[in-house]
Amino acid sequence: MEHNLFGLSFREGVWLFPIVFTLHVLEELPRFTEWARRYASERFTHQDYLRVHSAGPILSPLSAGAISLFPNQWTVLCFFALVFAPAVLFNSLFHAGATLQSGAYCPGLFTAISLYLPVFYILCRLALREGLLSNNTMILGLLVAGVFHAVEVGHNLYKAW
Repeated sequence: MEHNLFGLSFREGVWLFPIVFTLHVLEELPRFTEWARRYASERFTHQDYLRVHSAGPILSPLSAGAISLFPNQWTVLCFFALVFAPAVLFNSLFHAGATLQSGAYCPGLFTAISLYLPVFYILCRLALREGLLSNNTMILGLLVAGVFHAVEVGHNLYKAW
């Protein structure tokens, strides 16, 4: 089993996801609803936030466990496209863009930049190195993840549809 500079295999590294996800939610939870109501949609409520994020503490360790037990190309692609990249990479881009667009700190930006992006990089490198993703499947996964995240944010936060 191949390891990276951090001494982790992909099966081990995937467990970083539930940890950073939880830390991100803890950063967002006290202030995100107020920010969202001011800069995104007055209709966004704390109940909306809880509904959107309630699955994360369950889904992130379940998905890490599934990937750890069944690290094959199909499960890793589904994980990247539908869970990990939308929650980590595209959420980081959202927080950075939302902070720039609003001119006000978007709660969650700190963990998105300081934790999410490094963990995304590490898991991408490991998946590529261990042959669990190829460059082409990584691109496909990112395209699906970008669309998935845009639809989710448009629907849940901006109440666009």
